[in-house]
Amino acid sequence: MRIAPDTTSLIRHRRRRPPPLIVPNRSHLVYHQQTVDRQAAINCLKTLKPQLPEEDEVLFLDIGGTFGTSAQEFLKGHEWFSYSSTKAGLPEQQSYTYGLNLGMRALKGERLFVWRTDYFYPANMMDAYLSQNKKAEFCSPYEVLVGAQEVDGEFVAKHWDKVNPFDEKYWRANSRSVSLYETQDPALFSIKRELWAKIGGLNHELWGYGWQFAEFAARVRSNCPPGKISYFRAAPPVHQTHGGTLMHHNPQKHLEASSGVERFARFLGGKEAYWVYRSKQLLTPKN
Repeated sequence: MRIAPDTTSLIRHRRRRPPPLIVPNRSHLVYHQQTVDRQAAINCLKTLKPQLPEEDEVLFLDIGGTFGTSAQEFLKGHEWFSYSSTKAGLPEQQSYTYGLNLGMRALKGERLFVWRTDYFYPANMMDAYLSQNKKAEFCSPYEVLVGAQEVDGEFVAKHWDKVNPFDEKYWRANSRSVSLYETQDPALFSIKRELWAKIGGLNHELWGYGWQFAEFAARVRSNCPPGKISYFRAAPPVHQTHGGTLMHHNPQKHLEASSGVERFARFLGGKEAYWVYRSKQLLTPKN
């Protein structure tokens, strides 16, 4: 004879209203790949450290495991700092596509930011993002500066007085401007978590030197109202030359670039569609 309900019954019939977990509002993926030299990554972290609020989450993702846990020395003040690395033995695992799809799913915040260690960032970069985040679900700098061949990590370190404070005129004289808006190639961005999940991240079919960010930008346009997309003007990030950049005439990287073009052409339906796409790049992104 039962004189009282069993424990399962007692628990099952209680309404479950768990308190919300305490998680950061914003999360940052600092992406480092093995072709980026250590000095370039240090330059990046030195410009990021004073900008990222300590209550934000920061994940340093070390693809190839070449930088090591010393990243903590720069970011250890963050309450939500973590370090992750992978050996990345396959070429496709050494791509930004693989790294972003791997790292973004681990972040906790509602707003996700992507930073790359082959760039260094003007001191007002985060402030510019935060201003745009108030109205937009997807934000990216209007342009970046791609340093000349000599503008590697050592060059930047030797000219630190031009980094802090940021001397835009100097870096423009030693770089070429690339419009992320006109090319629709947002290699740096912030995005709402729901939007990233909705569009499924980057297309892994287009990994490597290819068109993964252009295809990603098209899916952002297809899934987000135009008024919620912002390519904002601010002092631009500066790309540092490293062993993985094409200007170093690395035969393996040129082969990857050619393979990337071929994959994108197949994705579009053939070389004719690819050249139509390239011609449209000269027009506004809406065309």
